[in-house]
Amino acid sequence: MAAIAIPMVYGYQAYGIVKRKGALSVYIENISGNFLIAVPGLNDPNFDHTVILVCEHTKEGAFGLVINKMLMNSITPLLQSLGIEKRGVDFPVHYGGPVNPEQGYVIYSPYDKKYNSTLIAENLAMTASKDILYDIAAGTAPEKFIFALGFAGWAAQQLEEELMMGSWLVAPADIQIIFSMPVGNRWKAAAGLIGIDLERYCDLSGSA
Repeated sequence: MAAIAIPMVYGYQAYGIVKRKGALSVYIENISGNFLIAVPGLNDPNFDHTVILVCEHTKEGAFGLVINKMLMNSITPLLQSLGIEKRGVDFPVHYGGPVNPEQGYVIYSPYDKKYNSTLIAENLAMTASKDILYDIAAGTAPEKFIFALGFAGWAAQQLEEELMMGSWLVAPADIQIIFSMPVGNRWKAAAGLIGIDLERYCDLSGSA
């Protein structure tokens, strides 16, 4: 099954402290299927004001896709570069993250095992299979989907350290925010799921 490789066209509570070989490391419960919401002061241009859907989180690291940044308003140039005939459909291309920006991913609902997908949550999945783009172009796609280039990735313990430093808020993923809400509203709406107003947010140091 071919992967979508595109020619370049342009608060979490469940954690513990574990001692390993004389060093302390942080273990945070699997947060797959949750949103990571960048705090207002996050000093990283790749993730400023982003919402990331965590697709996979293990002790070896984490993988997620940004859901609130756009790269292109139309998929048409990319479909043409893949030799896929567009049949009256068009949709935007999201920025999934800074890693492997030539690689495409589709978040979709409901889940369909035929796409060799990662099941993120109930009726929410992610695939890098090119087959789903053929189905989208043919009008036989899953009911809801977004397409993204690139991903956000963390090595072992990296995400845990960032969470402990307060770089991210964690909220349960919401299908309406992912698929239906205007992109510009998703950051504040995701924080609102856990009762946080980002206009008034202060971190533990007291800075906004």
